[in-house]
Amino acid sequence: MIQTWNERARVAVKGKTGTLIIWSFVCSIVLEIGLMMDPYYFGFEYDSLALTLISLAGLILYAGLLPVIIGYNWLMLETVRGKSSSLRDVFTPFRHRYGKHLLAGLLVMLFQVLWSLLLLVPGIVKYFSYAFTFFILRDEPDLSITEAITKSRTLMRGRKWEAFKLILPFIPLFLVGLTFFISIESVILGSLIYLVAIALIRPFIVSRFAVMYEDTRREYDKQWNRSA
Repeated sequence: MIQTWNERARVAVKGKTGTLIIWSFVCSIVLEIGLMMDPYYFGFEYDSLALTLISLAGLILYAGLLPVIIGYNWLMLETVRGKSSSLRDVFTPFRHRYGKHLLAGLLVMLFQVLWSLLLLVPGIVKYFSYAFTFFILRDEPDLSITEAITKSRTLMRGRKWEAFKLILPFIPLFLVGLTFFISIESVILGSLIYLVAIALIRPFIVSRFAVMYEDTRREYDKQWNRSA
């Protein structure tokens, strides 16, 4: 099954890889705008109220831009389904139900961070548990955020190991970017390397999750219809 999903994802992005990577860079840069407002980013210390407030404003801006990730997930889902898409589609969550999509991005990120603070492994497990949330919000926009998260957990039940193996080839590049981000003294350079690493692997990871979601969702719907 893993090989089939990988192959279908490769076919879906064939001839579009360069464009999808560029759009991925756009998403990363959009999010980076908020982080670049942090004075620490440029080597300043939080030694005044003004710098602290600027940093807080940057975090708020970063949070406000989170729906761009939802938009990229939607774009990749449409790509996997063989539909045409454009960079404009990345910003769809900003144009429709922005408040809901903002809260969805914040909740998913918050849950992942909180689980990671407990232990690394539970954090990784929850990353996979919530991986379908944004796809579900695309297909079922009337679901509440918590319902979408719960459905993602249901669809992922018993499939987290498969999900891990699906993205395993891209973990080394992620770890390289993360290592540079942590170890390099220059915050700007470390952030740039991490940004590049994430932007490069995002299309491949999201496309594989999208293919997995399509099959898992189809199987779930069949079981639901049989039991109805």
